[in-house]
Amino acid sequence: MAKKRRKRRRYPKNWKQLAFACKERTGWQCEECHEEHFTEKVSQRTGLVYRMRLHAAHVGRYTKHPMLKALCPTCHGRRDWQLRKSEAEGTLEKLKHQFLLASRK
Repeated sequence: MAKKRRKRRRYPKNWKQLAFACKERTGWQCEECHEEHFTEKVSQRTGLVYRMRLHAAHVGRYTKHPMLKALCPTCHGRRDWQLRKSEAEGTLEKLKHQFLLASRK
């Protein structure tokens, strides 16, 4: 619970207004695949029909004035996965470098 509360503090108090404005700016479409908000889709995992809802995704850091991008859940997940993957690869390269430096001593 405390972790969730800390994470929420990173969002500005006017988050709902910012997210709404982001979605309005894009005409209620995903900026990547151009799927429209509330498009009926079929879940590949469960086979159930659902209405897709746009997300307001952070581009960059969590700040008082965040840069947002309207994304469908699929594109949002793909973007976050790519960011985590690149961060992990950077960390792995640092570890390899540290290991090489330590082995030369």
